[in-house]
Amino acid sequence: MSERWKTAPVRLGVGWADIAVLVLGLLVLTCGLGGYGFYEPHEGHFAGVAREMLLRNDWVTPTLNGAPYLNKPPLLYWLIATSTKLFGFNEFAARLPVALAGWLGAVVAWKWARELWNPTAGRMAAAMLCMAAGWFLFTHQILIDVLLASLLLASYYCLWRFLWEPRRWRYCLALYGLLGLCILTKGPVGLFFPVLSWVGLALNRRSFASFQKARLVLGAGVILAVILPWVVAVERANPGFLKYFLLNENLSRIADVRWPPDYAVSKVSALGYLAVAGIWGIPWTLLLPQALSSAWQDWQQGRSPEATWSQRRRSEGMLLLTIAAAAPLLLFLPMSSRLVYYSLPALPPVILLCAGWWSRCREPGQRQGQRSLGWVFALLGLVVGTGAFWLPRLVVNLPELANIAGLHFTAAFLLLALGASWLVAGVLLLARWPYRALVGLCLGLSLVWATVANGFATTEAVRSSRQLIAAADPRLGLETLWVFEGSRELGAAGAMSYYLDRRGGHPLAEVPGATRTAPLPPGWARGRAETAYRTVMVLTDGGVNRLPPVFPGPAPAYATNRRQLQEFWDSTRPVVFVTDFLRQPNDPQDPLDLNLPISAKEPLQVVGPRQLYGNAAAQEHWEQSCASRGQATAECSGRI
Repeated sequence: MSERWKTAPVRLGVGWADIAVLVLGLLVLTCGLGGYGFYEPHEGHFAGVAREMLLRNDWVTPTLNGAPYLNKPPLLYWLIATSTKLFGFNEFAARLPVALAGWLGAVVAWKWARELWNPTAGRMAAAMLCMAAGWFLFTHQILIDVLLASLLLASYYCLWRFLWEPRRWRYCLALYGLLGLCILTKGPVGLFFPVLSWVGLALNRRSFASFQKARLVLGAGVILAVILPWVVAVERANPGFLKYFLLNENLSRIADVRWPPDYAVSKVSALGYLAVAGIWGIPWTLLLPQALSSAWQDWQQGRSPEATWSQRRRSEGMLLLTIAAAAPLLLFLPMSSRLVYYSLPALPPVILLCAGWWSRCREPGQRQGQRSLGWVFALLGLVVGTGAFWLPRLVVNLPELANIAGLHFTAAFLLLALGASWLVAGVLLLARWPYRALVGLCLGLSLVWATVANGFATTEAVRSSRQLIAAADPRLGLETLWVFEGSRELGAAGAMSYYLDRRGGHPLAEVPGATRTAPLPPGWARGRAETAYRTVMVLTDGGVNRLPPVFPGPAPAYATNRRQLQEFWDSTRPVVFVTDFLRQPNDPQDPLDLNLPISAKEPLQVVGPRQLYGNAAAQEHWEQSCASRGQATAECSGRI
């Protein structure tokens, strides 16, 4: 047996400092999760599907707004549904799994960094990842990418441990189990990055013997055991799912011909993609030159014939982290379908490299880098701090933000706090107190992110339907039919359905006109055990920007058209119509009244960019509700 396999890593104890850092990271990542409505369409999509899994007691077929929604694997849906089962139908429960996934990613970073360098590096890695701009922002939004990034980081760690300790079966089984979970999170792309990293390590060793020792048959069995039960079940329940998912959601997305296309606001140019990747790592991307230089030295040191076992092990860790950081950037860079958050899996490996340098920056060979970083932080702190006196005025003049109260003060406070923390960190680095600089920087960033979480609530009316439905639904009642003008993604309608029925469904006896055997009236879907829940009708011919997705199977019950909308509008049933909040305000081909029913009058309610119109029956309900509260109709209508 080679000498390489004979030495075991030293066991490292866990101290109070480690626990304090991890607890602080958890507090930061969960701060304010339930304080603002779902940002639509993306958060409404994930929370809505998870909610309907509970309402229908169907954990196989993802369903949104009462119909199958087959564009994502189920792992995040399952996690949100489990959290909702425990904590109720609310925003905190829906966002908690993503925040916990981000925190577990920080735990993996803590463990890996302390094994690569020292316990101090572990604490720094956990703190730096939790404080990174992208990690904080995307743990406060329901998207897949933080979960995927954490699973990928854990799979890289298990791969590294398995290659250096091949007799430890737990790392082998964990690696393959994590790969299966990556597939259940994002699809086949979840397998690509770890395999690419493994190949890179084999090329570095100039030997593919690691694949021969990798128990690939066992690994394939573990991966299939993780993914196959759901894949078989969902294909049986929804024939054509696999073809649709592999072609439309994977190959067509790569070629940028996926339907419906992604919003232009989420797409970026190649240079913009690299810039956004740097923004997600702020402020730690500022020390990327020092981190890469340090990683290069570690890698070179491990390739020396005189290198110790520990140095060789660290060297391969540096290579693995570098590949893991570069792969998401290089893979999506040439694709026109790249979205702003596709680079997020590169962030944890980058943070690990940065933590490795910072934990050793007091060593003689790193002092010049420490001094340079001190000047960068100090100068940028001055620039950002002075920006508090002029930048907020530009922000509040943006049309979509002009009516948000308190935004000017929030923006100014953020810039002052961020600038001050950077300036103090720069001064401490120049004084050769790097550990104190990092502590001060993390405490300052904690204050900044707490303010940002509060700012999400400030801008809620722009991207969430929560305020609109909270104001309007009590005045309209269960018999009211809600119709949405539509948008390119169904998540906005899913969020409206969520807010119309937060109690978890209704007995059939409460549904106007419902029986056990007859089809439910429009605007309702059947749940479990003789229950039903409210849905939102969605226009399918509302314009080229609002054509809904087309999944395998029959047409969804929520689909309607302008002719049917007019029939609803002219009926005696109360009907309300909500305009698309994502329309371009100055587009002459898409005026605000493009899809309004004939005889629609002034809106009953206006919240941000959404306008709510009612037919004659809905207006009567509205007026009666206002009168019962002692309010004139004009007082309880209008803009919020």
